[in-house]
Amino acid sequence: MELLAQKPKLEKTDAFKAEKNPNRVYDISLLRLPEIVERDGRYVVYSNRVVCDCYTKLEWLAGPDRDTSWDEAYTWVESLNSGGGMWALPPLELLRGLYRKNLRKNELSPLFHLEPTDVWSSEIKDDASAWAFNFIPGNTFWTYRTMSRRFRILAVRPKPDYGYSGK
Repeated sequence: MELLAQKPKLEKTDAFKAEKNPNRVYDISLLRLPEIVERDGRYVVYSNRVVCDCYTKLEWLAGPDRDTSWDEAYTWVESLNSGGGMWALPPLELLRGLYRKNLRKNELSPLFHLEPTDVWSSEIKDDASAWAFNFIPGNTFWTYRTMSRRFRILAVRPKPDYGYSGK
């Protein structure tokens, strides 16, 4: 006699009940796409200053426009909660993807509102050094993490779905 597998009994739960977890952070801003305030073909800027790359589906946020060491950059990015968090310092490959070589010295889209200069990456060389990208000639280099002169921050994350899936 053959034994038939029994289907487990599933309890019906109310999917619309709010989860009662006081430690969970709810961000209502993720329920709808922020308003677009500027665009240039590849990039759009939302009202919350976040720049979305329409090709790669990555979101970028420029840090404060001041000289910043790598440790300050890392701390700033880790403290970001804007639009749901999940921000990180970008790897060199993503910074290279932002670089546009052209004759008008506009190597970075003006929508970033960031002067083309040195930008810290997430890649560290050793305990004292990290890699950076220079947007003027478009090259990578490493230097001491305590250096701050002309260094800026860009934070990156995958674009959230803002409560909408295209299915």
